[in-house]
Order: sequence, then C-alpha cells, then structure tokens
Amino acid sequence: MVTISEAMANASSQTWEKTLTDMNDVDETFANARDLGYVRLNYARTTAVAKLAEDYDSQDIYKVQVQSNGKLAISLRDSTESENVLDLSKYEEYLDSLKQQLDPEGYEEEKAEQEALEEENLLALTAEKLNIQVYMTKGNKQVLIGDSTAEKGTKEREAMDSILSGEYRAQKGDYYIKITRNEDTAERNEEVSYALQIKMGDNVKHDYVMTEQVSQDTQNKTESKVPLTTTDSSGTLSSVNALQIQATKYQATAQMLEVGYLNMANIYNRNSKF
Repeated sequence: MVTISEAMANASSQTWEKTLTDMNDVDETFANARDLGYVRLNYARTTAVAKLAEDYDSQDIYKVQVQSNGKLAISLRDSTESENVLDLSKYEEYLDSLKQQLDPEGYEEEKAEQEALEEENLLALTAEKLNIQVYMTKGNKQVLIGDSTAEKGTKEREAMDSILSGEYRAQKGDYYIKITRNEDTAERNEEVSYALQIKMGDNVKHDYVMTEQVSQDTQNKTESKVPLTTTDSSGTLSSVNALQIQATKYQATAQMLEVGYLNMANIYNRNSKF
C-alpha cells in the first residue's frame, strides 16, 4: 500500500499538509463542517485522510470551495490502514497490463465482474463500506445534488455517479460532502479508515492534504454533554447546542403552560355553578 508521504514524494505538484480535528456527532453539522480549502481546474486539488471511529462518529462532513466551472471528480476509498492515497491510476494501469499478458481469460472475467459492480454501485469497487452525499449551497441552503444511496435512475444517483466518474459539470460555489457507513457492508460502530479526494483536471500544481485527528470523545470513549451556558472558542454556541438549549426552553415552557392550564381548570371547576 502506497502511503501519502511516498506518493507525494514522487508528485510533480507542490504539497501542503494540514491537520483537522474530528467532531463528535453532536457537533457534526453543516455549520461546523471541516474546511478542506478549494479546488481549481488544473491548479489545486484536496485530499482528506480520515476515519469513522468506533465511538460517537457516525458521519463526517466537509466543506470545499469549487473555484472553476467544469468537470468535478470526487474519489473515495476505504481501507484498514490510516494512510492511503487515491491517485494510484498509473499503478493500477500497470497491473491491468500484466494481467492482460499473463492471464487474458482471467482478466476479461475480472473486467466483466467489475463492470457489473460499477453498474450496480460505483463505490462497490473502492469504498464498499461507505456512503457519500454531496450538497451545494444554493440561496444560503445546502441542497442535495448527489447521493450514492439513492435509487438507480433518480437524478441524485445519476449526479453522484457522474461525480464519482469525473463527468459531473459543476458550477462555482461551496460544496459539502457527507461520509457515512454503508449499513449493508459495515457494522454500526466499525472503524472505517478512508481517503477522500476532490479535483478538477489532472495536471494540478498544488496538492492540499488534510489528515484527521480524532476527537476527545473518541479518544476518551465518552460522549460530551455540553452545559447550557457553555460557548465554543469563538464565543458562540454551535447550532446543535443552540437547538438543545432551545428545545429545553420549549420543554420548560410547555410544562409551565400545562401547570397553568390545570390551575385554571381547577379554578374554573370550583367557581362553576354546574
């Protein structure tokens, strides 16, 4: 298996590395999506090396800015190893040529099987334990444009297949990518390492590689319960915590209304002549 450092050592593009800290499920939202930077046609691509950890980590959400109109390609691979790169096309082409020479019949059978799997689900060959959804910001809202779990023939499935095959005609804007476990091929709390790459064109000049660090909840195998008065480092409440506070307030208000209603009913009954 080729590691990131080995692959980037032979790359002609300039490599930039960054570490991103995972979020526990309570804060894994579009508002808190981890920023992967930007992609630009034949200039910059970005790769995230991460995992869905065993505890309190059912999804990962990323944000990327697409700075060019044109064909957008997203690749996803799952692996048992934490470091894995996606750009293995030359290595795979070499293996295919060897198979054709040494075992032409076996190669044709394998190719037919792969085509059948691709017809069913493009992720079956590279990331069978994962699902992927792609959203685009439209009018300050995140709108689903591609979904690997959608039924075949729907526009979301067709768009996702186009994205995975590098044929999707993307418009400039902010995109969000959600990674989840495939319930048919991965257990609920199974750790799944993966690498995600987003690019436009093949001749990039800058490679941005983001490596994930697990959250404190995953390290400590605990689930955070954020106090109602706690704010994050920026001094603002996360959207999920804000909703929790709001729900608590609404619950308290509902209880007050219920008590008030009962008191009013008792008063009415005592004063009623009937």
